[in-house]
Amino acid sequence: MSEKRKKSWKEIDAQRDKSQHRRPEPTQGGPGPRGRDPSKSYRNALDELFTSGAVAKLVEKRDEETGVKVETDAPRRKELAAAIEAASGPEKRQTAIDAYRAVFGLPRDFETLAHFLEQADPDRVEEAMARIGELLEKEKPKRARTLVAKLKAVAELSEWGRLRRAAQALLDRL
Repeated sequence: MSEKRKKSWKEIDAQRDKSQHRRPEPTQGGPGPRGRDPSKSYRNALDELFTSGAVAKLVEKRDEETGVKVETDAPRRKELAAAIEAASGPEKRQTAIDAYRAVFGLPRDFETLAHFLEQADPDRVEEAMARIGELLEKEKPKRARTLVAKLKAVAELSEWGRLRRAAQALLDRL
């Protein structure tokens, strides 16, 4: 009885490579059929497209057609909101709030608006609560605890009846 000799993996792989039924595997990331790296030519074309300003023109055209404008002052808005958050003491906070209002008006987020409830001027507090009401029609706050606490403080401690009623109405909606 003759035993079959087991082939090594090297021999099996060599036999596979010689098979006529097997297609050659394409090389990945290597040069294309004309000797160029296709990904490099695509990257060069994209770089040229961006540097020529064609993409910026398309974005501006889209913004004009849809009426949607991308906010370019977001870093400044975040900087002023962070200044409000970091302010220690009512005078510094009021100064930071005034700086924010001078540039952007009332905020469009609950977190920054919560700080606007601490102002001394009841008309400004009422404006902030009106904006909170507008935002509540569209969405719920992600971190409502701070907002609820500050609204409760206005509802319980304000000397102005209209502010107490408005704060309580917002609390009922939350």
